[in-house]
Amino acid sequence: MSDGAATPGSSSADVCTFAVLVEGKDVSGQFHVLALEVGRELNRIPTALIELRDGDAAQSTFQASEADQFVPGKQIEIKLGYQAKNDTVFKGVIVKHSLRVRKNSSQLLIDCRDAAVKMSTEPATRHFQAKTDSEIIEQLVGAFGLQHDVESTGAALEELVQYQATDWDFVLCRAEANGMVVLVDDGKLKVMKPATSAAAALSVAFGASLIELDAEIDARCQSKAVHASSWSAADQKLLVAEASEGQAGSSGNLQPADLAKVAAGKALLLRHGGQLGQGELQAWADAQLQRERLAKVRGRARCQGLAALKPGDLMELKGVGRRFEGKLYVSGVRHSVVGGNWETDVQFGLAAQQFVAAANLRPLPASGLLPAVSGLQIGVVSALEGDPAHEERIAVRLPFADNSTDGVWSRIACLDAGKERGTFFRPEVGDEVVVGFLDSDPRHPVVLGMCHSSAKAAPEPIADKNDKKGYVSRAKLRLLFDDDKKSALLETPAGNRVTLSEDAKGIVLEDQNGNKITLDDSGIKIESSKDLVLKAAKDIKLDGVNVELKASAGFKAAGTSSAEVSGASTTVKGSATVVVQGGMVQIN
Repeated sequence: MSDGAATPGSSSADVCTFAVLVEGKDVSGQFHVLALEVGRELNRIPTALIELRDGDAAQSTFQASEADQFVPGKQIEIKLGYQAKNDTVFKGVIVKHSLRVRKNSSQLLIDCRDAAVKMSTEPATRHFQAKTDSEIIEQLVGAFGLQHDVESTGAALEELVQYQATDWDFVLCRAEANGMVVLVDDGKLKVMKPATSAAAALSVAFGASLIELDAEIDARCQSKAVHASSWSAADQKLLVAEASEGQAGSSGNLQPADLAKVAAGKALLLRHGGQLGQGELQAWADAQLQRERLAKVRGRARCQGLAALKPGDLMELKGVGRRFEGKLYVSGVRHSVVGGNWETDVQFGLAAQQFVAAANLRPLPASGLLPAVSGLQIGVVSALEGDPAHEERIAVRLPFADNSTDGVWSRIACLDAGKERGTFFRPEVGDEVVVGFLDSDPRHPVVLGMCHSSAKAAPEPIADKNDKKGYVSRAKLRLLFDDDKKSALLETPAGNRVTLSEDAKGIVLEDQNGNKITLDDSGIKIESSKDLVLKAAKDIKLDGVNVELKASAGFKAAGTSSAEVSGASTTVKGSATVVVQGGMVQIN
């Protein structure tokens, strides 16, 4: 027997006594209590059920039910013991009041919960920034006026979102992610790592204090190792953390590594599609491995009633063979009083499955207002105009719906959207589109994008080099980017185009008439298939080292008011005739 460990059974011959206090007053003597049941379990809110004899058919009354003591909301306390030496095993509040009438009896059932039940009723959405998990848990628990003792967690998280989850469920998820358990003890929450190296608080032996036992070892619950991975955008590779083996008790003589070989013998890989930090990955992997190790031996042991034992303690099991003997982690305690006999069921070992996997924490699709649509759907555009609500929607016919209608009016997701600004690339009638649904509600579709196919091929063929990207409109207006040539092209079907090219080291403007302007490393070149007209409201100036004007037929320069040709050295020359004419001619 371990030093200091309690041994049930020594009081089995004594009379079990109890007290039920409502708002601090003992009401045990006023009503006939048939049975009491108290349940306390890690990661669960403690419960209590009181069964009272009630109902007088002759008087048509239910005295206990009609009394003020058992109205929902009343504070209640249950004490159990022997020879009137009672200890508190439950404190909480009445949450449910039920009558049960059968052929030969009738009862009043009073269902109670710990004060922490306040955390489990209302889903909420919150956004936390630059806080540790322990700080977040303290904030949530403190908001309900509950006492708390939370072990510190790792570094602060950049952000964390609680989405449509009760505070209780969110606290459990974050505690579990850090390898911790939640113990509710008479209105106080303790969030801590399992203390598997402490001394045993209870010793139970087969043939002595043990009344019943159910114990199991399931090899499927054990992994050789646990790895957690997540993507690193900064490093463009997977981050991987390997769980470290911790202390998980010393029950039985079968090792987890040997059990792991039975089912698979491989490491369990936990994957996260987002980006988690190395510390969060490590905590995740460690928590999973610890949970598996504490699930190696699971079961329950029944003994005579004992108030001292609580979830999170260790129990020593003896006299049941080497497979199961040793210290076991207590995950739950259930007290039952029936017919004056008090027995305690001790649950040991943790469930290998995560809380979030066992509990359905996801909000109802479509908020439960109607059957939801899952995933993305393919649709065909049936109309662009005619939105009855004038909300910039288009009609999309969905294959899973009635094809005899024009479909549902769908909003369009855009690259940018605002008042009188944004991008607008609306699909054509008959185009194939991908449709999503807000909150999975089939009444609220959104066109997320369009699809090419063999029936509606892309304007450019697919190539592994993937050099070309762009846009081609229905009328063949083209905007094309070519990474190979480092060029951008804007072009109309008739041949009007603007080309910006680093390969050609310049810009070229061309029209369908053969006119062309070229800007490159040789300068600027303007070519016209017909006339070239330069016209300005004011002055036109040509400035250069040398300016040369040449006409293949005739050349004419005229000024309405005046004309001047000057230079340090000026030559006027004609190969045939030179005519100098004016009202007055002055030479020098």
